[in-house]
Order: sequence, then structure tokens, then C-alpha cells
Amino acid sequence: MVSDSTYTYTAIAAPRNIRLIHLHPGNESDPVSLSLATVALDSVPDYEAISYCWGNAADQRQVTCNGATLSITNSLFTGLVAFRQPDRPRILWADAICINQNDLVEKRDQVLLMPEIYSQAKCVLVWLGISDDPVHGRVPPSVAGSIQEALQMIPEFNPEDASGMVATIQALHQDSQRLREQGKPNLLDHDWLPLASLLSRPWFRRKWMIQEISLAKEVLVHVGKEIQFPWLDLAQLMFSIGVLNMDRAADLQIEKVLNPTHQGEQDGTLREPISDGREAKTILKGTSFTFSAALQCAAAIYMVQLFRHAGTLLDGVVVAQLFECTDPRDHVYSLLSLISTGPTIQPDYEASLSDVFRRFAKAMLVEGQSLKVLGLAPNKHVFYKPDAKEVEGLPSWAPDLRDIHSNILTGSTVRPQAFFAGGKNKPILDISADERILSCSGRIIDTVKAFSTSMVDMVLDDMPELRANPAIFLQTDDPLLERRQRRFARWLDGCYSLAFGHHYAARDVSDPQDDLMASFARSMMHDVDAMRNRADPESIAMFPKYMEQIFDDVEKGNFGLEDKSSKMSPALRNVGENVRNFAMSLFCVTGNGRFGRIPPTSRAGDLVCVFVGAETPFIIRPTGRETYTMIGECYIDGIMDGEAIEGSSLPDGSLDTIELE
Repeated sequence: MVSDSTYTYTAIAAPRNIRLIHLHPGNESDPVSLSLATVALDSVPDYEAISYCWGNAADQRQVTCNGATLSITNSLFTGLVAFRQPDRPRILWADAICINQNDLVEKRDQVLLMPEIYSQAKCVLVWLGISDDPVHGRVPPSVAGSIQEALQMIPEFNPEDASGMVATIQALHQDSQRLREQGKPNLLDHDWLPLASLLSRPWFRRKWMIQEISLAKEVLVHVGKEIQFPWLDLAQLMFSIGVLNMDRAADLQIEKVLNPTHQGEQDGTLREPISDGREAKTILKGTSFTFSAALQCAAAIYMVQLFRHAGTLLDGVVVAQLFECTDPRDHVYSLLSLISTGPTIQPDYEASLSDVFRRFAKAMLVEGQSLKVLGLAPNKHVFYKPDAKEVEGLPSWAPDLRDIHSNILTGSTVRPQAFFAGGKNKPILDISADERILSCSGRIIDTVKAFSTSMVDMVLDDMPELRANPAIFLQTDDPLLERRQRRFARWLDGCYSLAFGHHYAARDVSDPQDDLMASFARSMMHDVDAMRNRADPESIAMFPKYMEQIFDDVEKGNFGLEDKSSKMSPALRNVGENVRNFAMSLFCVTGNGRFGRIPPTSRAGDLVCVFVGAETPFIIRPTGRETYTMIGECYIDGIMDGEAIEGSSLPDGSLDTIELE
């Protein structure tokens, strides 16, 4: 029976105290009753912490807390029902109940304790919701077995060994093809749909979960009362299929189930894991599921766990870029406790969003003595979400962390630096007293003369229904492989034509010189591999073969990279991945004849500059007030190793002070 009185929080008096839930025993149909007790974090009893997605704030359920009524979201309510034991209490911690969300000071203080809360819990219980959710679909009971079966087919590999990875990927695809021909289980034909239905749950896009999982002693994933398995199994599988390029096979299989009419559906190479295609669509209805987003989730947690004692807060922000949070301040605050190296900021939920993002940028620039944060600037909403409201008062050199994207050229601090466009000296910078102007020593060296059509514009030409909101492209996977492949070939041809003055089909008449073709290849690949290492000469040399294969497949109608008739080797596919990773950026030719890749918001006449100590060059735009607006980082072939400022010395005044606002 729910009480008529409403639960009122009592303030937490001691700085290291927390509240714990004592969930009273009961059966599934009984009302939920619990008690809250305040305890010292240094002497807590055994407890378990819940990691869950808050869900719809308007969908509230009532529980009895210390004899009074407490409203919580239905998502947490269903978790308490599932975790409740029939014969004894269970001690738990869940943020929505254990922290007074209306007390911003308490919230700040408890956020600082959350690393210890999750690391001291004997187990973290991941609650993904009931198994047959009317909003997010059904998770088949076979999901745990599907994960184990796939893990058994994945070979051991070292993701840090770039050359070894190419051989591993090639061998894996060859073995899978051989097993397929023998009618035996293989990764290409593995039943990925149970995993797809699991990963469509919103928890996998929740930013706070990175901390909750990374710090835990043990993690168990729960879907309803029926499905339970270790998180480590899922994380290992998702990381592996991403690194080993198996996500394309999974995406293609799921696409064929959800879009059974597109070309190639009847080739017999991929079986439909659920006999009724309508049931498959029901499972994934209303979701924006992509394997790539789920892979980012697994890779982010893997990277945080591996490097959190060496990485910086900026590294964490970049790694976690695809995750979501209800309060945009948590794009920073949710990661503070994971990082033990470099500058940081203090959580302050009373600060404006502009203040939080600017404080973050200032800490990275001034205290961190690094220009890496400029690689995230400026406000990407201008391009990716043109209708989104901008953060008022945010300068162009401070990133809007609500919407950064994976095509970031600047590397992490835990890996060898690939580029030294600004040399190897520390940056020389200053921020004005009103924190509006960032001044950097550097040099303006070139202009943007011409650039290719963007991939987004090409999609809008093919899919005009997206023109009202181009950002939908980022969540839309064109179901027609043929149209997608032809579009990509047209995009490559447009870049080639801009570089050499004729279309790719005319290359036999007018072959580009080897040095120009190498420059073009480096630019198209941003001269990096998938791990953001400098691209090896062999990959650059393979680029012409890659282009030839793309156009040959289009001509012959081979529109699936997993199609048997495609001759594209895993090595060539890796070259293609490096191109596609940066497909949103524009290929350009500068006023001085250099090739490069620039941000999608660039314009003809924008300036190319290099700052002392920066890894990459940047595109900037004059404001007309002797200052500039930051457009974004870029790749310009021939100036990525300090050539633009080589020989410059600070005392002789040969460098300029460039002011960004």
C-alpha cells in the first residue's frame, strides 16, 4: 500500500556519506517497498550498484520509501522488481533514489564520490529493461548463447599490431568463407539478430555507464528476470568484431532481414535468423540501431579501462563522443572520475552550459599546454544539426561537446603523435580576461581555393526527403547497397576530378604523376590508419588499386563488400575504411596547389593556418574585426610535419599572433 505522504530527503551531513537502498523482500506482484539509510562510504556494508537508463521522465511509478511515497521512473521501478528477492532484503545503490536530484550541491558532491561508489560495490547490475519491451522490442532468450558462440569463432589478435591485424582479418574472412562453403558455422553467417535487439536498448548510448562499468569489480547484464550474462563477454565480442571488420557482415545480415526486397536478398549467402521478417522488424522497431554505435560503446569502455591512468579528460571526451546524457553538462562531468592525469574541472550544476564548455577548453589549453582541444572545435551543430539551438556565448575555439564527431584527426595522448604541423615546441597562447579571445602564435600559409561536393549533399540529391533535416543522414543507413556504392564512387570521382582536372575514367589517357597520386592518396586517407597511426607506404601505394576495385565493382554490379563476386581483399578494405572514416570532410585544392581535407563548413577563401605546437593545421575565417573564427582542423598534404614554420624562431618576430573569437 503506497503512503499518502511524500518522501522528503534529509540532507547528507558528512562529506563522505552516501545513502543505500534496503530493498524489502517481496514477490513480483507486490508493491515495492524500500528504506534509505545514510552510511559512511569508508565503512559501508556489502551492496550492489545499479546501472540503468532513466527512461521517460513522465513515466513515473510510486514506491514506498521509509513509509512515504517516492516517485521514480518506470525504468528503475522494473529493475527493482526484477532484483527484489522473495525472502530477504537486498542492499543496492541507484543514483535516482540515493541522490537528491533537486539539491544541486548534494548532486555535485555525490558525483565526486561515484567512482568509489561503483568501485566498492561487490557487483554492478546492468538493467536493460524487461525482455519484451513495447518501446524497444524483444530480446530473444538466445542472446547469451549467441554471444558465446561468436566468441568461440574469434581468433586471438593484438590490436596494437597494425600489420599483423591485416593478416588476421584476411585469414578470418578466408576461414569464414571456407566454412560457409562447407555449410559449417562461421562469423559471416552467424545469427546476429539477438545481439542486434540487445544493443538497440538505450542503455548502450548512456554516457554515465562508461564510469559505472569501467570501475566495477564485476558486472552482470540483466534483461528481465530471464536473461543474465557477464558484461565482459559482450564487451570482448563487440570490440573484436569491430577491430576485425566483422561489423559489415552483421550490418548486412540485419539489413537483409529488415529490408528483404533489396538486391542480393535471394543469393542464399546469408540466412535469415528469424523466419518471420515481420517479427524481426518488431524486435527492432523504433530504434536507430547500428552496430557501429554499439562498437563505439565497447571500444570506449575498453580504451578507458586500458588507459584511464595515462589518458587525459580530453581523451575521455573524444572516446565517449557517441554517448548521450540528459544533462549536457554531463558530457564532461560523467567522465571526471575516470581520469587521473592532466587538467580537470570541478562539477558545478549551477553553471551555464557555455561556462562549463569554456572552462573545459581553457583547462585543456592553459593548464594542459596543448592545442588538442581545438581539434574538437568549433560548434559542429552548424553542419550536423542546423536547426539545433547554439550555446549562447560559446567562442568558436571552445567545442560544443553535445555534438562532436569521430572524424577527429588529432590523436590521443596515450598513443604516439602522428603529426607535428606546428613543430615540436609548446604552444604560445593567451586567453583574454573575459575569456572571449584565444590568441595563438602561428602563421597563415594558404587559402582554400576549391573543394569537392560533400557526401551529405550527394545523399540529399539521392534522398531529397532528408533535405528538410540533413542531420537525419547521420542516423540513416541507406538500405540500397547499389545506390550507396554508386554514390561513393561518384564522390571519389569528384575528388579525383578536382585534383587532376579529368574524371577517373580518363586516367589511361592522362595518368597523374606518381608524386601527385601519392599526395592525393595521403589526402584521401588523411595519411593515417584506423588506429590513427601514420599510414604506412604500402597502404598509400595500394590506394590506386582500391579506386580501381571500387569502380570495377560498380561497373560489374558487385554492390556488397561481403559479396562473393567482389575481389576486394581485406588489405584494400582497410584502405577503404581509412577513406570512409573521414568521408564527411571535403577534399580540397588550396591556392598554392596543395591537396587536403577540410571541415564540411569550409568556404572558398577560408584561410589555412598553423599554430606553434599544434598537431594539425586549421581552417579559420576572418571576422572583419582583425580576429578569426575557428572552422576546424584539417589535413593539408606537405605541411603536416612542421614545414610551414620550419626555421621560424620566436624572438625574431617571424610568427604572427592569431586571435580567435
